[in-house]
Amino acid sequence: MARMLLLRPSSLQPIRRPYSANAAASISRVTSFAPSASKPQPPLPPPRQYPWQQQPQLRGTVATLSECHLHSLLPLSSRRRRRHRRRHRDRENSSSAAGRRPTLFQLPDLSHPSDFLRLAQTAISECNFIRCDLASSLSDGASPPPSSSPLRTTIQRAKRTLHSLDQISNVVCTVIDAAELCRSVHASPLWRRGAADAFGMLSDYIGSLNADENLYRSLMRFVFLESDGGPEKDGDVLEGLPPAYRRMAHAMRREFERDGIHLSYDRREEARETNNAIVGLESLFSNNITEKTKYYDVVGKENADEIERIVPPSVLGKLVRHPALHRTAIDPAAPSVTLSTDPLLTNTLLAHVHSPSLRREIYLESHTSLPENLPVLDSLVKLRHVHSADLLGYPSYAHRVLTDRMAGSPENVRGFLNRMEERCRGVYRMEMETVLNAKRYVEGGGFAGVSMGEIVK
Repeated sequence: MARMLLLRPSSLQPIRRPYSANAAASISRVTSFAPSASKPQPPLPPPRQYPWQQQPQLRGTVATLSECHLHSLLPLSSRRRRRHRRRHRDRENSSSAAGRRPTLFQLPDLSHPSDFLRLAQTAISECNFIRCDLASSLSDGASPPPSSSPLRTTIQRAKRTLHSLDQISNVVCTVIDAAELCRSVHASPLWRRGAADAFGMLSDYIGSLNADENLYRSLMRFVFLESDGGPEKDGDVLEGLPPAYRRMAHAMRREFERDGIHLSYDRREEARETNNAIVGLESLFSNNITEKTKYYDVVGKENADEIERIVPPSVLGKLVRHPALHRTAIDPAAPSVTLSTDPLLTNTLLAHVHSPSLRREIYLESHTSLPENLPVLDSLVKLRHVHSADLLGYPSYAHRVLTDRMAGSPENVRGFLNRMEERCRGVYRMEMETVLNAKRYVEGGGFAGVSMGEIVK
């Protein structure tokens, strides 16, 4: 006869309370169950009733662990309602997740490279609406409030103006910041191209915003209370604004004046066109770094053997794909190996090459500019000087860029760097001496110094 052992730990002993008839019958059925072929099957138990339906003092209690499996503390209708709500919620979540398409950077409707241009056009349309609203407030004959106007009304209007200007900045920057990040880091050329087109369009639009007289006049009239003829007597508006509003007002005024809002219309347009050309050169410089690869030859049998020892030719052929892979070196009799500035290949060679001269050569080739970027860099330096010095009146491009930065001027930057060099010189020499000793220990010989290519992260 089959037997069943019922384990009853001490922590699961039945509660010493009077049981109902149904509960006692359930316990007896669980503890005395022993199947037998000779005995007839027991009759079906009566319909189950909860313990608290017979004895109110047992509400919220159960008899044994078996009772926990047989009975629930919640009525059946409540359990059904909970189960129904849970299933309904799961269906809604699954349907909404299936209906949502994944978007780049979690921007709405940015699921394809062509969406960048559409988002840029939408941002421009929204900003143009705000610009028209600010321009209408100027054309309606609105002037700085007289001294009899309540100060509270003047402060509220200044806040509304700052909110409108901040909304323009927020709408444009939401798209252009994502485009700048995408064109720099995305792996797909289609995404980078779409982001670059949107970045160029919005950069041109930002130039027109910085040269918009209506935006500047709205800021000066409703925040700084300056009319076209000069400042007004009431100067308590800025003091009545919160500190964050005051900082924003001064920052926007400096940005407008830094970009030449005080110039004539013709010179402003010339400055805007020059700035667009600068943005185009900057984009071309970045695209060359992202999309183009520099190839160079390493000449010498020892160098070729060293590289082949680290990277087999079969692997090197997959990493360096160049049409002129087997081109002739300066000396046709000397073997050469063509390498690229691929980060994986460069870091591997710098970490495992034994020859100091070869490490230095690889480091210099990988950290010098692409040949395609040399004319771009020359044109960029010239146009930046023309835009900052000749058109906007700054001593140099560095002076213009640092006007609203913490450093303030190139002289302060130079002084900061000199002080940091003076403070770090002793620590630098000590650490370089440690690296030099490690180099002598590993490679042997009396080396005089350590090159930058030998310090690998």
